[in-house]
Amino acid sequence: MNTRHKILILDDEPGIVEVIVTRLEAIGFPVVGHTRVSMALEALRKDDFSILITDLKMPDMDGMEVLKEAKKINPDLEVIIFTAYGSIEGAVKAIKEGAHDYLVKPFEPIELFAKIEKAIEKRELKQRVRYLEQEIEDSIDHHIYAESPSMKQVLALTRQVSSSDATVLILGESGTGKELIARMLHYEGNRRGGKFVIMDCGATPPTLIEGELFGYSRGSYTGALKDKKGIIEEADGGTLFLDEIGNISPEMQTRLLRVLESGEFRRIGELGQRRVDIRVIAATNVDLIAKVEKGEFREDLFYRLKVITIQLPPLRERKEDIAGMAQIFLTEFNNRAGKNVTAISRDAMDMLLSHHWPGNVRELKNIIQSAVVLCQGPAITPEDILPSGIFDSSVPMTGEELNPLEAREKAMVIQALKKTNWVQKDAANILGISRRVMHYKIRKYDIHPEKRTTLKW
Repeated sequence: MNTRHKILILDDEPGIVEVIVTRLEAIGFPVVGHTRVSMALEALRKDDFSILITDLKMPDMDGMEVLKEAKKINPDLEVIIFTAYGSIEGAVKAIKEGAHDYLVKPFEPIELFAKIEKAIEKRELKQRVRYLEQEIEDSIDHHIYAESPSMKQVLALTRQVSSSDATVLILGESGTGKELIARMLHYEGNRRGGKFVIMDCGATPPTLIEGELFGYSRGSYTGALKDKKGIIEEADGGTLFLDEIGNISPEMQTRLLRVLESGEFRRIGELGQRRVDIRVIAATNVDLIAKVEKGEFREDLFYRLKVITIQLPPLRERKEDIAGMAQIFLTEFNNRAGKNVTAISRDAMDMLLSHHWPGNVRELKNIIQSAVVLCQGPAITPEDILPSGIFDSSVPMTGEELNPLEAREKAMVIQALKKTNWVQKDAANILGISRRVMHYKIRKYDIHPEKRTTLKW
């Protein structure tokens, strides 16, 4: 029996309290018993109880009032009501007011133990759900970082429309964080108590999308051995997130439009319509307007989806956010790996800031994870980042793009190269950097040797 769950017994008859306390202690529960309501409520204020077992009829306070006061003190408290046979109606009312269950006197110990076990299961489930919801919210807050004006605008708009039930279309390149924004819309909105259900239209084969979305009845086709609830039905009361919406077929577009307009759908193999109450959030990295013009995407569905549009900027256009996000990912992966990597060196950060980021935030996260694994010291260096191939896809910076510090660094690299007759190895030694980093900086600043066809090693 789990000794973490403390139980409080309240009954105006001392003999009943004594018997129950003795029996529960015998099976390992920590138990406190009281015969006066005031003392029981004071115990609740001072200690953390999982379950209160209280009589319904007591001289100094009615059990219903005890229930209300106890729940004010500890909303997570599960309450079991004792009642005489003639007072079952009152016990049922207590359940409607928030009690877990009731017991009719006299009762068998095994019946009491069963009620307690069920109450503990219910309490732990509620706490687990709350923990997971908080974990999701913390994850969203932790990974959506905004110092750049463009991303601050995105977050402000997301918070503004989260409490609405309006359909939202999230646009942006792959890896920009569209799913995180969709989660933020759900968990900061009025539907946070419902499910957040994801349908990846890009990863699901077209032949399976209909069954996954709408569900099917037993025998509707070969292999349909039992009824299956679809994702739309699964999201009833919550939010349906349709990722990569641009990939669905014209037939599915028509059926989805009906769901958006009427809340009605039909399972495969059924004739009757079902109804759902859902909020739809869609996302795509393709140009839906171009698909509409080509006749590949229904215009009416497009406008039904884009009641509100949120456009996520690519990472290369919000470089003010790179340093903060890199540190967030560093902390996350450092903790996971149990290492002591706490910083990113200046040269390494310089590499991150000058990269073109075709993979956006997802690419940044993967690079930091790789660097933490490879790092041998307290700070990530360029040598830890280079194996990811980051500079192989970087775009050389032109003079117009350089800030004063970068312009000064470029001048120092050129000066060192000139001193060493454009021998990269010797220039790297002068600057105190590795040959690989030297190669990276030459490529980054698009440095070419004077009157030479190649740089020397």
